[in-house]
Amino acid sequence: MPRYAVSMNGHEFSVIVDDSGRISVEDVAEHIDVMRVSANKYSVFLGARSHTLVAVRNGVTYSVLADGHELAVAVETERARLLRAYARTLDSGPHRMEIHAPMPALVVKVEVQVGDSVKPGQGLIVLEAMKMENELKSHVEGIVKEVRVTQGKPVDKGELLLILE
Repeated sequence: MPRYAVSMNGHEFSVIVDDSGRISVEDVAEHIDVMRVSANKYSVFLGARSHTLVAVRNGVTYSVLADGHELAVAVETERARLLRAYARTLDSGPHRMEIHAPMPALVVKVEVQVGDSVKPGQGLIVLEAMKMENELKSHVEGIVKEVRVTQGKPVDKGELLLILE
């Protein structure tokens, strides 16, 4: 079932849409029917309530007029959100970056060693989760200072995989 991270007016929600037309927002499930009325206008039946939405895409966000209220809405898949968030720069040093596992996974391949120079976009580690391989890439230029995982070993979500400086 597709999972989405939806940000709306400063609040973030977890949304799941299943094949039967049910939507779950923060574990509260309702039936949803959506009908496109025109290019940007939709008629939405959520549970027993009817709503009219006008949605205009602005890059990665949407401006939505819902029942007379204007909302700024950003939608991304849960997988995209996790992959975007896997690397965190720490305050401990201006050029230190820790690479963390975005999800529970199996380490398929470690593509770098301690002392290697890396460039932005270079592959670091390949993880397998839900029968899909995800290559974690560097977002910065740096040197591999520490590798904390080995090929064939499972990792937990948030586990530290390697450190770049």
